[in-house]
Amino acid sequence: MITPSSETPVAHDLRRLRTLYRALGDETRLRMIGLLAEVGPMAVNRLSQEVGMSQPLISWHLRILRLAGIVDTQRQGRTVICRLRTAAFEELHDAEARLIGGTAGVTHTADAPGTVPDVS
Repeated sequence: MITPSSETPVAHDLRRLRTLYRALGDETRLRMIGLLAEVGPMAVNRLSQEVGMSQPLISWHLRILRLAGIVDTQRQGRTVICRLRTAAFEELHDAEARLIGGTAGVTHTADAPGTVPDVS
């Protein structure tokens, strides 16, 4: 098993793309990203109102976006402020460019022949 510290650049790119695509693969999360891009940083309760979902459900979606590195949150007293991390989209673009441009090095991975990739 490859540990993160010994992970190859191509394995890192593929893992990063999978994480980002999973986080971006939900309409609610895309709406949240769009709001944060248009309006800028906002409190979780306001984001909840704008999206029209309960705060616990918005917090669940925010957790996924935070773990993917797309959103940062910062506590200010009792309020949690959400901020879009635009660098995540630059990382996504760069990894996609390497993959699609044929420069990712996918053919040189250490995966054994016949292994099935994780798609869950």
